[in-house]
Amino acid sequence: MPEKDSADPKSQSSPIPTQEGFDGLKIRYLELTALFEINKILNSSLELRTILDNVLLTPMGRLMISKGMVLLNDKNSILSVKNIKGVSTDLLNRQFSLEDYPQSSLLSRDLQDRQEPFFEEFRKQGMEILVPMIADDNYLGMVIYGEKFDRQSFTQDEIDFLESLANLAAIAVDKAVLFEDVREANKKLDKKIQELNTMFEISRELNSTLEESKVAQILSFAIMGEMLINKCIILVERDGRINLVVAKGVQDAIKELDYSLCKPALLGMFAAGQNHVKLGDLEPDPDHEEPCKILREGGIEYLIPMLSKDRVRGLIGIGHKINGQEVSTDELEFLETLGNETMISIENAQLVEEMLEKQRMEDELMIARDMQKQLLPQTLPDIPGIEIIGRNVSSREVGGDYYDCIKLSDHLYGLAIADVSGKSMPAALLMANIQASLRTLVLDYHETVETVSHINSIIYQNTTLDKFITFFYCILDTDKRSIIYTNAGHNPPYLLHADGSIETLEEGGLILGMMPDVPYQSATRELAPGDVLFMFTDGITEAMNDKDEEYGEERLEPLLKNMVQNPLTEIMDGVESSIMDFVGDMPQTDDMTMLAMKILH
Repeated sequence: MPEKDSADPKSQSSPIPTQEGFDGLKIRYLELTALFEINKILNSSLELRTILDNVLLTPMGRLMISKGMVLLNDKNSILSVKNIKGVSTDLLNRQFSLEDYPQSSLLSRDLQDRQEPFFEEFRKQGMEILVPMIADDNYLGMVIYGEKFDRQSFTQDEIDFLESLANLAAIAVDKAVLFEDVREANKKLDKKIQELNTMFEISRELNSTLEESKVAQILSFAIMGEMLINKCIILVERDGRINLVVAKGVQDAIKELDYSLCKPALLGMFAAGQNHVKLGDLEPDPDHEEPCKILREGGIEYLIPMLSKDRVRGLIGIGHKINGQEVSTDELEFLETLGNETMISIENAQLVEEMLEKQRMEDELMIARDMQKQLLPQTLPDIPGIEIIGRNVSSREVGGDYYDCIKLSDHLYGLAIADVSGKSMPAALLMANIQASLRTLVLDYHETVETVSHINSIIYQNTTLDKFITFFYCILDTDKRSIIYTNAGHNPPYLLHADGSIETLEEGGLILGMMPDVPYQSATRELAPGDVLFMFTDGITEAMNDKDEEYGEERLEPLLKNMVQNPLTEIMDGVESSIMDFVGDMPQTDDMTMLAMKILH
């Protein structure tokens, strides 16, 4: 039988693996199987904590490693300790920065020359091997393991296994970090949506009222409910003062603090544009140290400005959260937005209140004006051979001008004109007092000096020194065709004679209400046909144009001379027309009052 050809491949037997090679293949198979199982575990969860636990616990259990840490790289290239096993928990969240990050596994012997704080801590904790986690050239962090329990060095196969595990973990960590970012973004989005909903609801509540106190109350309830706090104050600036309009859950010391005195200090904290102030972090400052101390000791932790047109118009003060959590930056920003929105509503409420108050005052002024008009004579006596006309041109306010003509007897008539200092209601009330006093006294006294003296005593006893009255009073005797007069500090009336001459009537004394027991004088003037007595208040001569020029006696006197031959109505119309031409559209603040008498025959 022929021999078998030794070159025939069929005649050659397969090599039989050695026991050592078989054991190596078995280990490799088990490692691949372990990596496959680990990969399934890592990819079965998007929870970063679970992934990091498996990254540490699996190799620690398999290779009998004593301890380990996982550090993750943030967006600022700072390494933070995110998971630890077998080392002190003080290391959690510890941060490190490196000049250059290891791109491959390094053993402790490779790191002896690195003196950075991270590597010093590496050696201090007895770590043995560093394995980077890199996915798609993105440096995610590193896994660090301590030595094995048997104190044997890591074999190359074990290092390969740890690197493979780190590569698988890097992919899972990358997805988990992305998931965390998305979840955090969703949480922030949900919170923003909640804040917007809250803002919408609060805005609707704020717009439901036009009362400042109710607006502030709505804001305080919203803050306390949304922020879970039980101490809240709200300060609002108005008319140059800053007032405490809401104080909930705070001590009496905070309620009793005079905020207007410390207004510059409180509002000055935000002069540099700060959006909020934490009282506990403020540097000592003598200007605001005392009020801030009172607020801080009373449980107020933050002050948030309420802005209107970039100006601080109010403050929100809040205390700690009931649940013990810190107030976040997002929450403070929410309060800033809410405070600014509320400030608009508060200002609207203030404007409405001011409008209503203004309307109420205007209504009262109209009533007072009507009442004042009733105090002026509705008709003047009809005297044969003598014409008497009075006219009052009101300014925008209730004034204190007064004129009157009172029949004393068959041939005696009292003519008076007065101007009370000041404007509005006080002047009108004092004018009413003059009218009542004059009409009462003339029934008993037919002498101008006695009448004026008695009125002066009444005014002095019933008014303060800042209130006074200019007053001119004369008695016309129709039988004698003469007047006797007393001038108590009033604009001297003009006595215009038919021959063109003119004189001023100045005899009298001090204005009414300044001093008691003032001596007054009187003077008498004879009257002839064509003579005109023209009395007026300072609203005539002090009428102002837009150049701050007064009409003045220098315009009035020649005008009267030129019109002395005219009827009284034309004289008054001429004076009024001349003044209106002079002032133009310039509004006047004083009444213009005239009382004139003309001897016809």
